[in-house]
Amino acid sequence: MRYYSAAALKASAEQQPGPATATASAADAEASRPREAEPEPPATGIACLRFEPPADPDALGRAWQAHLAPVFAVSFGPETDLTVPIAMRSYHLGELLVGDVIAPAHILERSPEMIRQQGLDHILLQFYRRGRSLVETDHAAGPVSEVQCIVFDLAQPVRIVAGAVDATNVLIPRALLEKQGCRPDALHGRPLDHDGDPFGRLVHNFVANVVACGDRLDRREALAAASAITHLCATWLRGREAGSSPQHQDVRIRVRRFIEAELGNPKLSPALIATRLGLSRSTLYRLFAPNGIVSYIRDRRLMHAMRMLIRDEAHPARIARIAYAVGFLDERTFRRAFKRRFGFIPSDAAQRLGPGSSAESLSVLQSWIESL
Repeated sequence: MRYYSAAALKASAEQQPGPATATASAADAEASRPREAEPEPPATGIACLRFEPPADPDALGRAWQAHLAPVFAVSFGPETDLTVPIAMRSYHLGELLVGDVIAPAHILERSPEMIRQQGLDHILLQFYRRGRSLVETDHAAGPVSEVQCIVFDLAQPVRIVAGAVDATNVLIPRALLEKQGCRPDALHGRPLDHDGDPFGRLVHNFVANVVACGDRLDRREALAAASAITHLCATWLRGREAGSSPQHQDVRIRVRRFIEAELGNPKLSPALIATRLGLSRSTLYRLFAPNGIVSYIRDRRLMHAMRMLIRDEAHPARIARIAYAVGFLDERTFRRAFKRRFGFIPSDAAQRLGPGSSAESLSVLQSWIESL
């Protein structure tokens, strides 16, 4: 998998041989040419990531699994046909990710253990243009068909048995939707009709058009598009949260929100959370088992620090301020914890994981999600 700028991808596509000759020459060219340095994003453009199928067809399944690993664990069934085209592109709009995907039949899963390890607090909206799937959550199971949108809360377990699909994707931090009065956790696993509903059709058409224009957007336009997508999605989803989430999920969400609001408080602890939210410590430990709530708090502090470091150049003085801003009592402890978590020091974050980086130590998609 390689990371390319949108402009570089477009130029590369224009220089490619036609379909009749591309397949015949690809293997020889790949074997003979030296690996080139990864191109930098254009000064005014936005970052684009495309799934790059490997030259070896036998490695395609593993490559696809690795590409989706930041969001789903992928497995294949007997009906999976890996000879059909697989394509996925993603655009980093600054506050959220948009893109589209064409994929064969496969099984996608987010297990409780995966959720605990990744600590993602994002919502994925997938607008089906073609294909069907069966979505299984902890409290329901049901089909998703063409012209429906499925809402995934990445902090909740899910299993998707999907046929071949063609879909438009939006990945957005939960906090952006909640600021608009939307409660997306109650919609987890629910299909919504985006074609029969006029406003839903407007939302999907807008997102799809942003993806179609992604190679030509500059950063200012991308930020404006991201803001519009947030408002459109929140407006469409708001009021559709019929029913309620399971009680334990409501409690966990309350705890997560409290933690996010108190990350800068060095006294944030299980005792403080239990007191302020009226919960027992045993409840907290059970909700965040097996790694524990203390580990979760530290991980959220470090993830928040990572986002701050990526968005601004990490001068040494700024690193100290960030350490204190996310609740660490001293910079030395913060640096040690940060390196254990991510494998590099804080001052390298912008270079290693920003939208314009090559992000070798983590997958590009993972680094983008963690930067939101």
